Amino acid sequence: MIAARACSSALGLVLALLSLPVAAQSRGGNPSVPPSGKPSPSSAPDGDTPGSDPAGDDKSGKANDDDAKAPKVRTPPRGEPQVATPADPLEINPEIKERIGSDSDRDPPAATGEVQRKFFPYYEERKGDLRIRLVPPLYLEHTRGLPDLSKPGQPGASGAEDRESLIGLLYYQRRSPRIDADVLFPLVWRVRERQNNVFVLGPLAHREAPGEHDNWLAPLFFQGSRPKAGYFHAPLLLTTSHYNEDGAFTLVGPFFRDRTKTDVDMGLVPFFFHGDNGSIDGMRKTYTLIPPLLFYNRYREVEQSHFTVAGPLILQSDPKRSVFDIAPLFFHIQGRPESGGIREHHTTLLPLFHYGRSETESLFVVPGYLRRVTLTADTMLTPFYSVATTRNNATRFQAAGPVLPLFFDYRDRDIGLHAWAMAPFYYQSDSPRGHDFLTPLFGKFETYGQSRTWWAFPTLTVSTDQHGWEADLHPILYFGRNDRSTHSVVAPFFWDFASPKGRTTVGFPLYWRFADTSDDSVVQVAANTLYMQKKAVGGTDWQFHLLPLFSYGEDPTGYFWNILFGLAGYQRSGSYARVRAFWIPIQVAGPSPSSPNQTARVNF
Repeated sequence: MIAARACSSALGLVLALLSLPVAAQSRGGNPSVPPSGKPSPSSAPDGDTPGSDPAGDDKSGKANDDDAKAPKVRTPPRGEPQVATPADPLEINPEIKERIGSDSDRDPPAATGEVQRKFFPYYEERKGDLRIRLVPPLYLEHTRGLPDLSKPGQPGASGAEDRESLIGLLYYQRRSPRIDADVLFPLVWRVRERQNNVFVLGPLAHREAPGEHDNWLAPLFFQGSRPKAGYFHAPLLLTTSHYNEDGAFTLVGPFFRDRTKTDVDMGLVPFFFHGDNGSIDGMRKTYTLIPPLLFYNRYREVEQSHFTVAGPLILQSDPKRSVFDIAPLFFHIQGRPESGGIREHHTTLLPLFHYGRSETESLFVVPGYLRRVTLTADTMLTPFYSVATTRNNATRFQAAGPVLPLFFDYRDRDIGLHAWAMAPFYYQSDSPRGHDFLTPLFGKFETYGQSRTWWAFPTLTVSTDQHGWEADLHPILYFGRNDRSTHSVVAPFFWDFASPKGRTTVGFPLYWRFADTSDDSVVQVAANTLYMQKKAVGGTDWQFHLLPLFSYGEDPTGYFWNILFGLAGYQRSGSYARVRAFWIPIQVAGPSPSSPNQTARVNF
């Protein structure tokens, strides 16, 4: 209680400080007017006296000569505005206090005056408007707001009595204008705070306030209402419900209902689901789903569309078309030209029949026959004869078959192309760009001025173009040139690829050579010999190894030789000399080489 009163005092102090400017303004609209209400001479503009014309002119706008000749009286300089100190700095303006909404009243100030005590039949202490009575530990009483005995005839300090009592350490009672309480701890609670009344008896709780109430029987039942809102919860019955102006939600076992504004969703899980957005502005949407019946229905007002599924039956309609399907065998679409659609209808009975027609095309299909007609194309396909024309007969394709021999003929008058074939014996194509023909043993494909390719049975191809040539006998021989690059392959034994950047040659498995023209480097393996070469400062660094018997190499600064990888050997680089005996290197002359040619050398 002491802590609660301290917090209330602190809140009252903050609210009082916030209200100071308003309190000052409420005492007068002009800060320069003193509390007495009389204007101060300093409130007049500089150089003027109250009631005088600042310009010294009369109402006609001309200067007054008599006033000009009279001596001018110097007015004192304007001073700072004076604001009277409020009588109670901590007082809160009632309007401000109501807008802030605080329900915390400051505790009355500490009692002052002479202390009076008596000890029989109980201990009692009086000081100002404060009284304390004690019969420890059976009875404790604290009272404020009593009349001050030292000032007969005056009311209490707070104007109303506030009494708190604790009897037998179990019963607490309080009586005050704002709060009344009766608590028999821990079973019974009765509390009144202004117009808010709470009664608790064990698990039973009841609260009453203007326009609202709560009734609880924990943990079985919770119910309450507010202005335009309320709730109900029964956990053991799997029931919960709450509502307000914006929406509501109810759950009773498998049943649920959810509302947001006018949008409502409800269902009985998992058997039934339904939703309706409740729009009255032409945007209404609804749906219904019944999973056990394989039923689904949807409606959208803005699109004027319906969609329904009932088992294999599918129904759909909108202003442009309607659909009626019995999946997976029968399908039908009907256009609605009277409401913005096109004149069309399509019917399918799988796998026997399909017919569709619109304003720009038609399609008819039965087993062994297809006919499709559009504004620019006409196609007919049968097992014996097929024909297709496009672009008003600018192109035409004809085919006979599949009974051998298969014949087809294709013409494109726009580009002058004519291709025909009598499969599998002969194919020919002619156009202004080139000429092609193919037989079972030989063929030629030519694009005039660009390339030629010859094919001969079974896998020989020879081709030439503006960049080079190529001859291949798949999958063994490949030879050719493309600008400055060449390749030669005799699979899988010989591979040679050359270009301005280098050359790679492989004679599998005994010969390998890799050359890079950017640094003039070569790595070559031939049987048990190894040759390596690269550029070095002042010349070429090269090595030759007859593995594992002998190694010899030179660079611009010296040379070396080894027998059996160093059983015996010698190396010289400028003034530096080293010998090897039984693989042990022994320096015999000069300092260690600093040449990068030697530090990077591989000496076997």
